Amino acid sequence: MVAAVALGMITPGVAHAAPPANDDFDASTPIAALPFVTQVDRTEATRALDDPANCVQRPAEGSVWFHRTATEDGIFRVSTDGSDLDVKLTVLSGTRGDLRSVGCSSPGTPFSFRMTAGQTYYFMASDGYNGRGATLALSLQQLTPPANDNFADAQQVTSLPFSAPQPDFATASAEPDEPWTPACPGVREGTPTVWYSYTPTTTQSVHGQVLNSGPVLGVYEGSSLSGLRTLGCVNPSYNNGKAFRFVAGTTYRLQLQYSFYSANTATLRLSEAAPLQTSLSRSYDERSIFDNITLSVYHQNHYDQPVMTEWDFGDGTVLPPSTDTSKTHRYSSDGTYTVTVRSTSEDGRTATSSTPVVVKTHDVGIAKLGTPSSARAGEQKAINVRVSNTRYLEKGTTVTLYKWGEFGWQSIGSLSLDVPAHPTRKVTFPFSYTFTAEDAIRGKQNFRATVSLPYPARDALPLDNEAISTATTVLPAATAGSATAN
Repeated sequence: MVAAVALGMITPGVAHAAPPANDDFDASTPIAALPFVTQVDRTEATRALDDPANCVQRPAEGSVWFHRTATEDGIFRVSTDGSDLDVKLTVLSGTRGDLRSVGCSSPGTPFSFRMTAGQTYYFMASDGYNGRGATLALSLQQLTPPANDNFADAQQVTSLPFSAPQPDFATASAEPDEPWTPACPGVREGTPTVWYSYTPTTTQSVHGQVLNSGPVLGVYEGSSLSGLRTLGCVNPSYNNGKAFRFVAGTTYRLQLQYSFYSANTATLRLSEAAPLQTSLSRSYDERSIFDNITLSVYHQNHYDQPVMTEWDFGDGTVLPPSTDTSKTHRYSSDGTYTVTVRSTSEDGRTATSSTPVVVKTHDVGIAKLGTPSSARAGEQKAINVRVSNTRYLEKGTTVTLYKWGEFGWQSIGSLSLDVPAHPTRKVTFPFSYTFTAEDAIRGKQNFRATVSLPYPARDALPLDNEAISTATTVLPAATAGSATAN
């Protein structure tokens, strides 16, 4: 028993590797000279209780630490390309227990950010979604920003048209007081920007456009970052862009801001806006005093801006400006009216369009449908349709006569005549009909008459455009004996 115990006491133990030297925040590795490149084995890395969550809000398991105190202002890029699995690198500022995230990087997605001279920045590498990784590959380098990265260094636009390719936003930054436009989708405060400025010599409407989708263009007026007044933005989802009214002698600031929609080949384009073009159209060629007339307006070169339109219907009715693109109107008397629209775009461009509207109230009606009370099969009898009209001479008025048959109303024939306007006089449309054996089998026949006007005239009150007769009694054809008796 003693030998066994002694043997157990001298059995060698299992060896454990020590955590990395920079396992804790207080032992973080300083980054002095740039560019900086290193690899660290994180196999035995641990997590301190006060380690902050990483950039995906997960516990910072297996964290290792680096820090750099910036010696100058600048743009820096940190990368973890070459690391095992899904390493999350969080860039932080502050002090232990009070650290604030600046941003994060993971393999394949380097992170660029601005460092301020004298400020210390901390880099915490920890596990991501996919579990523990052994090797961390870390690099940090200073980038050369675009020449117009800062507001004070805005690129001067000297004439229009002007175009500029999308900058490398990975090397750009956002200054602490830069404005941003939350109304534009895809942008957020602190994303990289570049600046342009334009001072027009004449008052003009300028069309701003970002081709191939991409960044957001913000337009401002003012002389300092803190004193800028927002004039609007060019939304990356609006390929038509937007027009702005620029006053001669005023300097305008143009901020191109990175968005989630940014493409590598986007282009900023500025040009003088084309004139606003407005066209007015109407429904139908001719309407009556009983009709609502619909008119529609179309604006070309409006650049996705609201256009205010005043409607003048030519009869004394004028509607105040609105963004409505269609209106309905009813006239109280016949005549030819000129409808005019006066449109103004948000940036002050104007356009006018007119169209004539003919109001002519037609009204013909069937005053009487005269049919015989009785007839025999084979007998031809007259059927007269009397048409009334009190408004205009109606040339080519057509009356169509129908009889009732096996498949419903069947046309017998049509007749077209001119119908003068008269307060009491009627125009007779004469028809004749030979009654058939089938009519006699039924024992009766009904007739229907309709009256219509040639296009483009429309009957304003069509309820009296149709008449149906009382039934005509139809007897079998007369025999030779009955003919002698008669």
